[in-house]
Amino acid sequence: MIKIEKEVGCMTMLGYVVWGFVIIMIAFGFFMQKKFGTGTPNKSDNQTMNEEIGRNTTNNNNTNNPSGPF
Repeated sequence: MIKIEKEVGCMTMLGYVVWGFVIIMIAFGFFMQKKFGTGTPNKSDNQTMNEEIGRNTTNNNNTNNPSGPF
């Protein structure tokens, strides 16, 4: 019989280390998101009003507007 032994090379071990680190970091990110989470932003009425004014007065890409190049 022929005995076949597979030797784990240096690059394979490096791959295991890199992919293991990636999986651990993803799991850590999910854990931190579950633990601390991201709440809704606390905006004042003044900030919300300024955002709406800015959104309505800048970069108006209206297809019914014949004056623009687009």
